[in-house]
Amino acid sequence: MSIVVAILGASGSGKSYLVASLAPEILGATVAFLRVDDYYRDLAHLSFEDRETINFDHPNAIEFERLVDDLATLKSGEEVQTPVYDFTQHTRSALSQSVPPADIVLLEGVLAMSDSATRKLVDYTIFVDTPLELCLARRIERDALQRRRSEASVRDFWETRAEPMFAQFVAPWRSEADLVIDGSQTIDDELSRVGDWLQARI
Repeated sequence: MSIVVAILGASGSGKSYLVASLAPEILGATVAFLRVDDYYRDLAHLSFEDRETINFDHPNAIEFERLVDDLATLKSGEEVQTPVYDFTQHTRSALSQSVPPADIVLLEGVLAMSDSATRKLVDYTIFVDTPLELCLARRIERDALQRRRSEASVRDFWETRAEPMFAQFVAPWRSEADLVIDGSQTIDDELSRVGDWLQARI
């Protein structure tokens, strides 16, 4: 049976980079990855303008029902087909991704612990603690490059949705986390500590 480790923190905190860096060679175990963001509800039935009004930083934007099913299946040792989300269009891609079972399942996402059914499947939590000013700067850079969004639109999303939703649904988990790491520096500095910590729990 796999162990499930949720990796959470603010948008731009360094969660994705940390997960991408936790290779099997570091952990000495097989690793599977699930991104909460890929489980955004499909909004293809709405116009693009209507999709833009959705609060993607609220738990209601996530199809936790499917995420719970996939997570439970992975934890039991079976492969799953996960959705792939197109952030430029706010819709779910026609593609899917095969995720094989593994010793460790890393569940990465801002809202990873905001759903009670999902929380029941999580064994441990890692919180990436990063100053919000730095998170915003990183998000502005990322969204310009990857999602073709202007700085003004990113700041608006941040101030009206991301930051208040983080305060409500994510920040309280810092004190509950099994491990807190510093996301303000290069995540490489924390890799060995995270790797050792995970190996001790396999």
